[in-house]
Amino acid sequence: MDLTEYNVKCENITQNTVFALVSDLHGNDPAEAIRILKYISPNYILAAGDIFEVMDGSEKIKNESGFALLAACASIAPTFFALGNHEVGATHSWSLKWKLSKQKGKDISEENMKRLVGTGVHFLDGSFEIYDGIAFCGIGTGLVNKGGIPKLEVLDSFCGIDAPKILICHHPEYYKKYLKDKNIDLIVSGHAHGGQWRIFGRGVYAPGQGLFPKYTSGVYDNKLVVSRGLKKGRVVPRIFNPPEIVKITIVNE
Repeated sequence: MDLTEYNVKCENITQNTVFALVSDLHGNDPAEAIRILKYISPNYILAAGDIFEVMDGSEKIKNESGFALLAACASIAPTFFALGNHEVGATHSWSLKWKLSKQKGKDISEENMKRLVGTGVHFLDGSFEIYDGIAFCGIGTGLVNKGGIPKLEVLDSFCGIDAPKILICHHPEYYKKYLKDKNIDLIVSGHAHGGQWRIFGRGVYAPGQGLFPKYTSGVYDNKLVVSRGLKKGRVVPRIFNPPEIVKITIVNE
């Protein structure tokens, strides 16, 4: 697993601040990720979705690793978590079967919600909060909505806040169409798994973006940071594309 480090210029944050970005655990053992997070010792941790599989109560064993990761994160630094597509049941969303189906989202069970709150993370589900003078917001997947469109209503009030603004959005493909021109200082995403196979530094395929996707790993426009995620290859191996923890250092010089 890699520790990838980026510097992002943000004049609205008046001192150097370190964020750690995690995403796409998908039932993997979180031990190495936790070790790296302790080593980084960030000011804040951003968890950008697919930390769990479907959270309606039908999936239990795989989700234990997600609860363990978030609990460890919250013990290291204030942690902000937004949902991905897997948590709400939009699995295999890249397949023809999904496109032809009329599958709807699945609600988080009462037990899982209680456990999620018990980890100590700040859960941002189409909502925002101000913490240490920084506004943190999370928006979820649009895959379970009509037309596949995410619910963005919260952005109207979020973008009007007079504070540095950090948005957690699992889907990087939403950036160009919905988020690029918004008054947001930093957007973090996952979902693309680095393009699964990387050739000459470019991903081969990502759900929602197709072949040779643009937003798979790295920093874009000094505004969007995309993580390759924590999932190790299983049925489809990762090639030249190790899982990663991302360290984002905000600079204003």
